[in-house]
Amino acid sequence: MVDFGKAFTYIFDDENWFDKLIVPVLVSLIPFIGQFALMGYVLRTLKNVAEGVAEPLPTFKFGEDLGRGFRYFLIGLVYALPIIILGLLVFIPVRISETSSWVLPTILGILLGGFGLAYALLMFLFQPVMTANFAVKDTFASAFEFKEFLRRFRNNITAWLLVLAGLIVAGFIAPLGGIFFFIGALLTGAYTQFMVAHLQGQAYAASEVKQ
Repeated sequence: MVDFGKAFTYIFDDENWFDKLIVPVLVSLIPFIGQFALMGYVLRTLKNVAEGVAEPLPTFKFGEDLGRGFRYFLIGLVYALPIIILGLLVFIPVRISETSSWVLPTILGILLGGFGLAYALLMFLFQPVMTANFAVKDTFASAFEFKEFLRRFRNNITAWLLVLAGLIVAGFIAPLGGIFFFIGALLTGAYTQFMVAHLQGQAYAASEVKQ
């Protein structure tokens, strides 16, 4: 079972939540590496939830969290490669073509758009499973265990659909902080990451693959 509401409140169940979160949130203000460190911290929180830790918020460890977050960033680049490569395959022929016809760019644009839409939908469905698997196992290869992703998704479809619902809700919550300018957006953005991480951790535990 996935407790959807718990994902919104678990942070505050930890009496030391402010002390634990203030450092990674402030570190996230550092250009580039700050976001990597925060993501690594969020991933460790996800792992703790998946493993049933009573108070999943860990103590921030800059080096460890930075490394984990950077590895996750590299994984994201690998998943972006199909779109990047296809974009180049479309862009280069169009650029070197000397014809003024709009037919070739239009056809290639439609094909790229269709592929991009299908790929984005596929990533939306499976990225939560991939992220949770990587967070728990912390290996580069674990982000590409596609059979494992499919088995877990099929083993508890409802749990992962709740994660997707959480992602949609997060998309509405995150921008609300903009009402209070930058600091508000920073806090709501971080909050939604922790919210979704809790849902992912719950879903990962609930979809344990039965051998």
